[in-house]
Amino acid sequence: MPGAELPGAPLDAPGIGTSGPVTRALRSAGRRLLALPAPLVATLVVAWAALIWWLSGHASPVPVEPSPLWEWLSNLAHAPLFGLLTLFVAALALRAPRSGAHPWPRVHGARRALVLAATLAYGVLDEWHQSRVVGRDASALDVLTDVVAGALVLWIAGVLGRPELTERGLLARLALGLAACAACAGLAMAG
Repeated sequence: MPGAELPGAPLDAPGIGTSGPVTRALRSAGRRLLALPAPLVATLVVAWAALIWWLSGHASPVPVEPSPLWEWLSNLAHAPLFGLLTLFVAALALRAPRSGAHPWPRVHGARRALVLAATLAYGVLDEWHQSRVVGRDASALDVLTDVVAGALVLWIAGVLGRPELTERGLLARLALGLAACAACAGLAMAG
């Protein structure tokens, strides 16, 4: 049945969707992340959050002559930082109970909201931290970039669990996600 998740079938089994190299690579990376023991994934969450904290604790390196491109790229840097944080939190919070296999997590409902709330909370904490660092400032629009990146990661993770996902569909979603993050970074420049 199209759109139904097939709990017993591998996502790239013959006859299930037309997966291309990007889809297969992302699913493989997801399976590997889900196969890690929960304490190790929790360590990834803490280590990545610590890296963000460390980066926020230093004055942003500004070129001799700052440019709009530099400012946009600096704002855009929030997307991969918080996108990966969301991915690691999701790998911990959305994992299925241990069984023999590592089924793809269902990315919906209260658990999705919990993951996004964690991203939002850490984004706000990060901006508060930056507001206390000489040469840095806080921006609610940076938090918007953080949350949009997190929502996009969850969206992509959710569609990767659909057997009928095509490479073209995934690439279109990735392009839309990149455009949304780029737009948020531009909006942060204006704010």
